[in-house]
Amino acid sequence: MTRLTATHEPSVERPHLTGPQEAAVAKLAYAAGQPAAIALLCGPAGVGKTTLLRLIAADGLPTSQTIRLMSWADIQADRVDPAAGRMRAATSDDDSFPDVLLIDDAHRAVATELVAFVERCRRRYDGIAIVLAGEGRLLSLVASDARLEQSVRLRATVPTFTLAESRRVLGPTLAFNSAEADGEAVIRTIHEIAGGVPAIAVRLAEMIAMLAAADPRRRITSDDVETIHRRLSLSAA
Repeated sequence: MTRLTATHEPSVERPHLTGPQEAAVAKLAYAAGQPAAIALLCGPAGVGKTTLLRLIAADGLPTSQTIRLMSWADIQADRVDPAAGRMRAATSDDDSFPDVLLIDDAHRAVATELVAFVERCRRRYDGIAIVLAGEGRLLSLVASDARLEQSVRLRATVPTFTLAESRRVLGPTLAFNSAEADGEAVIRTIHEIAGGVPAIAVRLAEMIAMLAAADPRRRITSDDVETIHRRLSLSAA
């Protein structure tokens, strides 16, 4: 069959990665480089799974391999033709498949749909490597089909941040408060409220930074973090 001539996604700026994130990228890049491999990337919402997939799509594999990054929403939106088994969103040529297919938010799938999709891909191009990324439910979806589970060669997990990792990520945003005695307490409070989830922690830190910018003379404390968190929670409700 005809292979895609397109290579990787446009290069993205590499963010600071924690040790577990670096390990996950290395493991997935290795697994994705193996023909017909299936790999899993799991972790709670907001820990950076999509960022890691983008890094792999941009420059995580040899340039000779073709890569496509999709989300399960792309597939549900009928950008995949189940009857023909062709990935419209994944390829520029209906008769071609990439060497590596990265699927984000795969935990949103129904088990039978996920299994059927993987089988269609492998029937069409048995050498395709597939990385499925999602929250913890993804493990149960894969375990529901013995053939799919046995095909998985690697499982990588991205955990929530430790306090030290949150401190490193939030430090630049909260640098205005670093000289204050409350600086460490502010970071600790944000970390605890966010439960170590970087997406939530960064959002809180950005709100705190906006508050500080509006009144440079104000000393930011843990109470301010608690207040902003409550307001955000009420807005979400």
